[in-house]
Amino acid sequence: MPSAENTPKEVFLIVADVWKEKDSEPVLVHLLLTAGGEEDIVTTALNILADQDYEEAEVTEVGTITEEPEEEPYKSAWKTALSGEAALIEFEGE
Repeated sequence: MPSAENTPKEVFLIVADVWKEKDSEPVLVHLLLTAGGEEDIVTTALNILADQDYEEAEVTEVGTITEEPEEEPYKSAWKTALSGEAALIEFEGE
């Protein structure tokens, strides 16, 4: 039986549309992060996006990543999230 130490943490994937300015075109972002305890992951994500100077954000999807992704930028973002930091992937112009 694997110990809790060997079990990977759950990494949340938050998909959101964000705006730097209220009347601008939205930009798609993916935010990867871990959360401990009972904290509200959506509120945490919105606070992180606000700290990145997005004036407005609309969360469109919340999911989890349970295995290490094979492709970038998700592979390095997943590792960043596991280290306790949030990783932001921005898809500007798509």
